[in-house]
Formats: sequence, structure tokens, C-alpha cells
Amino acid sequence: MGNEKMNGVTDSSKESENSAPPVEENHSLGGLLSKFGSVLTNSYVRFLARKAGFYLVVVFLSMVLVFFIIESMPGDPVAVMLASGNPPPGVDINVLADKMRDYFGLDKPILDRFFFFLGNFFTWNLGPSYHFYPVQVSTIVLYYLPYTLSLAIPVLFVSFFVGNYVGARAAYMKGRLNEAGYFALVFCNQLPPFWLGLVVVFTYVLLFHGIPPIGGVTLGVIPSLSISYFVDLLAHWILPFLTLLIVYVGAWATGMRSMVTHEMDSGYVRYGEQLGFKKSKLMSYAQRNAILPQFTGLNMVFNGIVGQTLVIEIVFGWPGLGLLLYNAVFNYDYPLIFGCFMVIIIIIVAGNFLIDVLYGFLDPRMRTGYG
Repeated sequence: MGNEKMNGVTDSSKESENSAPPVEENHSLGGLLSKFGSVLTNSYVRFLARKAGFYLVVVFLSMVLVFFIIESMPGDPVAVMLASGNPPPGVDINVLADKMRDYFGLDKPILDRFFFFLGNFFTWNLGPSYHFYPVQVSTIVLYYLPYTLSLAIPVLFVSFFVGNYVGARAAYMKGRLNEAGYFALVFCNQLPPFWLGLVVVFTYVLLFHGIPPIGGVTLGVIPSLSISYFVDLLAHWILPFLTLLIVYVGAWATGMRSMVTHEMDSGYVRYGEQLGFKKSKLMSYAQRNAILPQFTGLNMVFNGIVGQTLVIEIVFGWPGLGLLLYNAVFNYDYPLIFGCFMVIIIIIVAGNFLIDVLYGFLDPRMRTGYG
């Protein structure tokens, strides 16, 4: 009887030990599900989901608008392609033109071309370029894309930090120095980047009595992972970078100066002065509150930087999407125009969405304000 009781006790203990892990697993699974459910029901997550859906609709409607704008362009892509080369001897050029229109689908009704475009858009396959046939549009665009990003992204970050620093310091200046600094910032902010680029080129010629570095690299230089190649690339990159930087440093600094001036007149700063706070401490408080509206303007400034980068690329011959799009328009290369606009729109939309996400982490009021 004692052995039976002992066996019964050991059996029950073994059963309880065997049944314990599933209970723990169920608790852990339930915890994961509850955490996942809390994430889904979070107001800020729902806000970002609505933003993502809105931006996807923006991309689609933008590309539809681009399609109809391009289709309404006067001109014949086939005529441009035939004019750029000599047809084989003995070939009727009219027959060749008809076969090319049939091959590229240019002889079909616009509604058929629109549905064909939608199929290519959703499959991310825009086919070959007219001008660079048979190279695919995606291959060409991905080759030129890093050049555009290498200008737009550094200009955004460097101008943001430098401009806000200069604007905050300008708000503390007094007298004529303050007025002169403010006038210089406003003047830089209002400069058209393409005009300033031409002024930079003209100034370079006057100072150095030579042609400025135009294009991506010096003619004849082969791309490689060497220091000499990157130095040559940097020499061609610095002029368009400085041109955009001057304009957008003025834009950030003007806004920051106004916001810091407003914050220094606010109640908490006046109260801190009465309590005997150091001026440097009050300045840091004012700058922290003044920088938040600057983050709000990141979306608009980023859009402007991308657009102005495309123009500056044409001025300096920088081999980015702007120069590629410029040549594609003149060559009536419809697939390449679609590809350039698609990537540009995606860059702008993705940048805006990323800024919305980051702003929620920088300002807790954004996360709690959607509850």
C-alpha cells in the first residue's frame, strides 16, 4: 500500500510536471497576442496606417495623371527614333515606322495603352527604353538614382542642422549685425537655385579662368574603387551641393530665427529670468521648443529639395534623374519618362512618410494626440 501511494504521488507529480510547460506556453502566447492587439489598437499606429494608405493612393493617382499628361504630348516617338539613326538600305521607312508603332503598342487606342500601363505599373515592369533599346527602364533608372540621392539627402540634413544653428544664433544678435544677418538669410532663401547655379558657374570661370567641373566625372575617367576616382567625383559634386545648400540654409535659418525670437518672449522664459536662470539655459529651452515647428516643415522642404535637385542636375550636368528625365522628354522616351516620375514620386512619398513617423517619436504630443 505504501508503494502504491508513493507511486501514485510520483505519477501525479510527473503529470503536473508534464502539464506545466503547455500552461506557460499558453500564457506566453496570450501575452504576445495581447501585445500585438495593443499595437493594432494604438491610436498612433492607426494614424500611420491611414497615412500609408493615403500615400499609396497618392502614388497611384499621380502616376495616372503622369500617363495622361505624357500621352497628350505632341510629337511622335517613332519619328524621333528614326531621325536619330539611318535605316538599313532597301527598307521602306514608312513600313518600318508602322512595324515599330505596332511593336511598342503606339498604334493602339489610348484606353488599351492605359490598361497596359496599369499592368506594368503594378508589376513594376515598364519594359525597354525607346532611346536606349533594348536596355530595361528599371536598369537605367537604378543607375542614375544614387546620383540624385547623393545630392538631395546631404543637402537636407546639412542645411537643416546648419540653418537651424545659424538661425538660433542670429536671434540673439542685437543691433545692425542682427539686421544684416537677417537680410542675408532672407536673400539666400529667395534665390532661385537654377539662377544661383549659373552664377556659381560664371564666378568659377572668372576666378579660376577655366571651365568648372561639369558632369559626373572627368571625361575618360573610369569608375573604380580608387581614391583618385572619388576625389574626381567629389570635385564635380561640390558645386551643385553648395548651390542647393546656400538656398536651404537660408530657408531653415529664417524660420528658426523667427521661432526663437517668439520663444524668448514667451511666459516661461520671462519666469525663468525672474528665478535667476542662466541665459544659456533659457536659450537651450527656447531652442528645443522652436525646433519642433521646423520638423513640421521637413516634408515641404524635402519635396522642394528633390524638385530643385532635378533642375540643378541639368545646370551642372550631374548624371541624376533630373538630367535623365530632361533627355527622355526630348527623345519622347515614354517608358523612361514613366520610370523617372515613378521613382521620383516614390522618393517624395517615402520621405514624407518617414518624416511623419520620426516626428511622432520626437514630439510625444503627436503620439498621444490621436487617442
